[in-house]
Parts: sequence; C-alpha cells; structure tokens
Amino acid sequence: MNSRDRAGFTLVELMVVTVLGALLIAASMEVLITNQRTYTAQNAQIQGQQANRAALDVLWGELRELSAQGGDLISMGTNQMTVRVMRRFGVVCALDTTLVGSLLPGQPLLTVIKVGAWFDKNDSVFVFADNDESLQSDDNWFQAEATKVDTIGISCNSRQAQQLTFSGQKALFSGPPDSVQVGAPIRSYVRYTYGLFPYHGAYYLGRKAAGATSATPMVGPVRASNGVEFTYMDADGNVTTTSTDVRQIAVTVRTGSNVKNATGGFVSDSITTWIYTRN
Repeated sequence: MNSRDRAGFTLVELMVVTVLGALLIAASMEVLITNQRTYTAQNAQIQGQQANRAALDVLWGELRELSAQGGDLISMGTNQMTVRVMRRFGVVCALDTTLVGSLLPGQPLLTVIKVGAWFDKNDSVFVFADNDESLQSDDNWFQAEATKVDTIGISCNSRQAQQLTFSGQKALFSGPPDSVQVGAPIRSYVRYTYGLFPYHGAYYLGRKAAGATSATPMVGPVRASNGVEFTYMDADGNVTTTSTDVRQIAVTVRTGSNVKNATGGFVSDSITTWIYTRN
C-alpha cells in the first residue's frame, strides 16, 4: 500500500487548528475578564451609592431634630460636629415639691408617664415650664439631672410611670415666673460627635458618645480626606460660623474604592443634601 494514500492531517493543518483554537480561547478569556472587571466596578459603584444613602439616612434622622437656637449644636467642624440629641420622652403626671423653698436642699420629685423608653439614673433632662398657656413669654425649658429613678410599682392614671428625683435642684421647680405643671413634657438628651473617624485602616462615618475613647463606625468606608463634610448656613443660605444662626446644614458624603472603572480611574461616588434644622 502506497504511503501517500493514508488519511490524516498535515503539520501545517495542525498548526493552523492550534493557532485558531488559541485565538478563540484568548478571545473568550478576554470577554470573561472584561465581564468580571465590569461586574466588579458595578458592584463597587452600587456599594458606594448604598453607603452614601445610608449615611444620609443616619444624619437626616439626627440633624433635622436639632434646634440651633436652643443650643443643640455644640461644636461645628468641617469633618465633625458635636450635637445634643433627644433620646427619651415622657409626660409629667404629678409633682412633689414639698422641700422646695426650705433651708435644706430641695429634692423635687416628678412622676412621669412612660411614653418612650424608661429614663435612667443620671440622665440629663429638659422639663417644660409654663405658668400661663396664653403667654409665650413665660415658656421655658429647665435643664436638670435625675439623681434617682424609681420604676417598680409606679403608675399614674392606670398607666406605667416613673418617679424622678432631682436632688439639690429646687430652684428649677420653685414657682413663678416659671414652674413645672402637670402635663408638661420631659425629655432626656445625650451628646454625640458625628463625622469622619478612622477604623482598622479605613475611614467611616462614625458616632462618638461624650466621654468615649473611640467612635463607633456606622457607614462606610468613605474617603480618608473628605469622606464626610459639613457646611453650616443661616436662614439666607449664607455660610456661618455662629451655631445659633444655623438653619440648614449641607452634608456631603464621598465614597471611594481601589477598583478601577472602564476609563482607568478608581470607582467613587458622592452625594450632597441640605438638612433644615428644627427651630
């Protein structure tokens, strides 16, 4: 049998098939790599947008309750601010001031109907005082500290209540021109610093309680230099450095990542909103 009659592929044919197969595999890998990069960039973009929205939700809930005129805005910085925020609420059901006006330190005792969470010992509170409902000029908020709290077995008008004692603060409840009346609201508050804080090598929108050694990360990561930025404006929209003049706060949150987009830049996002304070 003649060897030239045998069936098979020549070396050139095998080389052509190998090259075509390699090109096809390379093209497929390029598509897969491009798709993976696109997915990674889109995922980083979505995470940044979600972080921005979550940060604004957190700040919106706190800052819109502030009363700059009432002293809730304690310090104003570009990347951090310290505020006084309300946490608990109740209604005065009874008031015992039998020691008020005596030579001994007075201990006003308020019975407070539970509306929200229970008050705690050493809570800083505001109690509303108003002698004449028809006059606005005699309205006032007394600031005090609850030195004792009794909860067990306390009720008022068949509702759960607490008794709050204010030792040595008789002047706050002493009577005209301002005095606490039954039905007056009472609120407690805490101090928080919101802003840009480092955490494990990254930066986050965080919250630091008064006296705490470190902040609690809330949303992030955000950019290290300007991830959270505050601008304070008065009623006319002009930037102000006077806390009692603040009527709106512009909040900008910027996120970043080490993921590159299609143009070769790093994926990032930012959002700005204006929050009007309570006055």
